[in-house]
Amino acid sequence: MSRRSPVRPGGRLAPLVASARRWPRLVTPLGRGVLLTGVLTLTVAVALNWQEFVQLGVAAIALVGVGLAWQALPGAPSTSLVLRPSRLVEGGATASAELRVHAGAVPMLFPKVVVPVGPREVAVRLPFLGPYAEHTASVALPALPRGVHAVGPVAHEKADPVGLVSRRVSSGTPTELFVAPRVVELSVFAGGLTNDLDGATSQQLSMSDLAFHALREYAPGDDLRHVHWRSSAKAGELLVRQYHETRRGHVTILLDDCAGSYRRLRDFELAVSVAASVALRAVRDDFDTYLRCGPHVARGRSAAEMTDASCRFVTARDDRYLPLAAEAAGAVSGTGLVVQVTGAARTVADLHAAAGRFGQGVDWLVVRADSEGRAATDDAAGVHQVVVPELALLPELMARGRR
Repeated sequence: MSRRSPVRPGGRLAPLVASARRWPRLVTPLGRGVLLTGVLTLTVAVALNWQEFVQLGVAAIALVGVGLAWQALPGAPSTSLVLRPSRLVEGGATASAELRVHAGAVPMLFPKVVVPVGPREVAVRLPFLGPYAEHTASVALPALPRGVHAVGPVAHEKADPVGLVSRRVSSGTPTELFVAPRVVELSVFAGGLTNDLDGATSQQLSMSDLAFHALREYAPGDDLRHVHWRSSAKAGELLVRQYHETRRGHVTILLDDCAGSYRRLRDFELAVSVAASVALRAVRDDFDTYLRCGPHVARGRSAAEMTDASCRFVTARDDRYLPLAAEAAGAVSGTGLVVQVTGAARTVADLHAAAGRFGQGVDWLVVRADSEGRAATDDAAGVHQVVVPELALLPELMARGRR
């Protein structure tokens, strides 16, 4: 004999119960006051046999009932949203959202439309919309900090004419608004980093390249094509040309995302602006660029990609700077310059360890963001270090730090 599967108590009635619980939440504070007034009035009318109070109480309760019935009417509106523009710079011009509202079968009596913008909301009151009417409105969005902010979905507050019962009906999909960090123009990338046909010259010597260094004595195994015959004839011995090794123009920027590396929250924002400024200068100079902060990576020669990635940079509680530097070193081969952007609290030992992941012969620069420090460049503890207290000083300090 087959057994029926057990039915959970209230399983079939669960949707109805959930709906019943949801309806009381739709009553606005004004609606609750009207409903309470109606109940108290009916109680007094029954106790004292006052017919006038009975009519008043029934009318109050009926108004709330009409508001609830209004929510059951079909024809919910639909809304589409377009950002203009979708990318901004922190502290610059603000964006606006173009709303296109399509009314349903029920007239909309001066509807209120709410646009979520990150953690904030912007509300706008629309004119009367008849059945199936369409209306376009422009909503100015507030100034936002650096980051990627979700705008939408648009919510319409469906309320009865009296405003006793209200319900939010969301439509559309959220749109991302990118607010980029402030940047400054670096006149010459990295303060005068020279480059030839293939890339930037290094301090390592090579027997076959483009940047001539000096002549030296011939050694067994040297390529005879590099023998300088005129100098050899004068010296009475074979002399060969020696070159600076050149690398492909590749720059790696590592932004420290550990919150403990910064003494103040604004120092991290300053560091983001510094890293973005260096990355954009490298891209404009046609360098292959690798920008990383925590899990967020941008690479290539696209300014838009670097800027969009910098919008997503946030701090983390865990200190994973050294493992992330090792991942970056593994992902990038042949980089010519590593720029570490960090705060005042990061130790020099950690910076040395991170730079060591990239091997020998790589140029290395540390930029510390310290909004209450003094602008300085030094080579203490074998580190080419630049301290930036404000973004406007970055071009001058970077030029001094690379000389």
